[in-house]
Amino acid sequence: MKLSRALFALMMCAFATPFIIEAKDKAEKGARLVVAPPTPDNKVEGEGDELEDVVNDLTTPPVCGAEVCGFEYEFSGVFKPETFAGDNISMLNNRNCGFDKVWYARHTLDLNGKAKFLQGGIPVAETFGTIRNRGIWGNPSSIAKTTDATTKVVDSVGGSHSHSIPRHIFWMRECWLKFDIAKAVGLSFSNKHEFTLGLFPFQLGRGIALGDAYATGPETLGFYTDFIVDQYAPGAKFSGDILTDVLRYDLYAAILQNKSSSLSDTGAKILGQQYGFIANPGRGFGKINYLVASRIMWHLINNGANKVNLETYAFYNNDPEQKVEFLGDAHARLGTLGFAGNYINDRVEIGFDTAVNFGQQKVKGWDRNVIKEANVDGRVSVVNSHVVSNPGGASIPFVRGSQAQTIIDTTFESQSQNGQIIGTVAGPIGYLTPGPITLQNKALRFRDPYSVGYHGWMFVGDFAFWFRDHTLRWAAEAGAASGGRHPHSEVKNCSYDGFIGLQEIYSGNKVKSAFVLGGAGRLPRPLATPESDQAINPFSVSTSGFTNLIYGGSSVLWKPKLNREFNIQSNVLAYWEDRAIKKFDALTKSDLPSDASKFLGVETNVFVNYFPFTSMKFYFVGSLFFPGQHYTDIRGKPLNAEQEAALDELDATGFDADFVPNIGDNTAWTVNAGIEFKF
Repeated sequence: MKLSRALFALMMCAFATPFIIEAKDKAEKGARLVVAPPTPDNKVEGEGDELEDVVNDLTTPPVCGAEVCGFEYEFSGVFKPETFAGDNISMLNNRNCGFDKVWYARHTLDLNGKAKFLQGGIPVAETFGTIRNRGIWGNPSSIAKTTDATTKVVDSVGGSHSHSIPRHIFWMRECWLKFDIAKAVGLSFSNKHEFTLGLFPFQLGRGIALGDAYATGPETLGFYTDFIVDQYAPGAKFSGDILTDVLRYDLYAAILQNKSSSLSDTGAKILGQQYGFIANPGRGFGKINYLVASRIMWHLINNGANKVNLETYAFYNNDPEQKVEFLGDAHARLGTLGFAGNYINDRVEIGFDTAVNFGQQKVKGWDRNVIKEANVDGRVSVVNSHVVSNPGGASIPFVRGSQAQTIIDTTFESQSQNGQIIGTVAGPIGYLTPGPITLQNKALRFRDPYSVGYHGWMFVGDFAFWFRDHTLRWAAEAGAASGGRHPHSEVKNCSYDGFIGLQEIYSGNKVKSAFVLGGAGRLPRPLATPESDQAINPFSVSTSGFTNLIYGGSSVLWKPKLNREFNIQSNVLAYWEDRAIKKFDALTKSDLPSDASKFLGVETNVFVNYFPFTSMKFYFVGSLFFPGQHYTDIRGKPLNAEQEAALDELDATGFDADFVPNIGDNTAWTVNAGIEFKF
């Protein structure tokens, strides 16, 4: 009987209480479960010496060397239903009659889990993960999309396409492991050093030179949101103290894209149009887009009343497979050096960030002729895109192994051959009648190699002052990023002076932008129209990032001390271009000799947050943008062939300046409201 009771108690211990779990309610961070070894005070009561011995064995705390160890778990989440509305958010033109107006509701659900391993009460290893579900209500195609893939029928190469995943799936947003290096290798360091591996956020300075927006959702275009990053880049980081509480370092590396992970990747025939590669079109090994970065963070002063922090940083990005016109037709090496800092005391806050680019992009020599499908007299035919018959100008059909195709494929690869006659064949060729048929290159068939040097720079700075017992703050902020002509508008060796940020979504610090900057930035800012007849895109390219931009603004933040937390921040910002473009005449569809104004306009916005409970927030973000003289000077400027065609519909005899299509100069507005619940 005594033994049976002992066995029963032993089974209860084994199945029910091998550890003592203490649950603590964390309203903002979520539930926290501390899993620790049982102690003798918690042992199961029983009869007899046999049970006493068993329980003593079970309740002996496990040890890691000479120290007691255990686990600590934290579970949390965020649910965020919200709605968005906006008008004129991409073209600033009331004439678009509702084509530039949107409204939608969506939700974001993040579920987080963290586990820590403690040794002697100190965390020595931890892992963290976040899974996300997001989708626009009533639009299943907004949830997730596949990457673009190029279609191919026999030898004909078509356009790219992707597919939607119309189900509310979860994906991994963040997932990493961090551990103490000294504990892991069994050595004793004077300072703490850690290693982090996985998907985790990392940025330099304020995230302008290098941000953490590795993967973002397209549905946020035109609206401010602080949940824009859908996935962080996979990488690794060494970090630690050089001088405890004074000098700290980070060494970071990330893989942004790997095209060497399978034999299908390395063997993909994507280089057949590169000069000299028609017989060896495979991608080959080593096409890995990687990033390495480092920074030193110096806590110069930290005496409680005053804090001065400085950060020097640098990164290098090697992308061997960029796309200018075709996949893999360029190789870029981008480097950036930067310096940031801030000063904080009881009343005053001052901060800045500045950086410069260096490096270059090498654009490969390329034959733009591809095999494609074409409509010929109502029939689908496979033709050469950049070789035609002379006279007549009909595209030359593709016939594998034919004399004509051999001439086309073996033509000397150089821009000097553009527009030239390259041979004559007897015919017939496909649908072309018997010859002789003269083969002629189109004017843009070949593009010679060239290089683009990077020489951009940026600077931002801000100042804030607190009034009335930290319930009212006034702030001012200004910034500038260099601009330049589009680097591929001239198709020759050149210098690009515009600043290049990587994964950047900066929307301001003390003064926030809700429309122009950051992930919300969709304000069209066209660069100069290409002048070279070799430029494949004859239209201006529009940018919305932190480049070719000068801005300044002011804000007022009010945080009254109430029973329930409430704050409201109003911001006003003015924007200019760094480098001007030409004025545009919609009637003649051409640029004018004089420069357009650099003044882009004024944005005013408001951010309101109210916390009815500690873990719940109601928020509202509204913005207005008033276009400046710049948009009046370029009204009607087309950015693609469809917009150019819209200009053809204008009546030259009864021209009405109030009904010019494309880019306009009308006011834009956006609204975002929702609830954020943390658990």
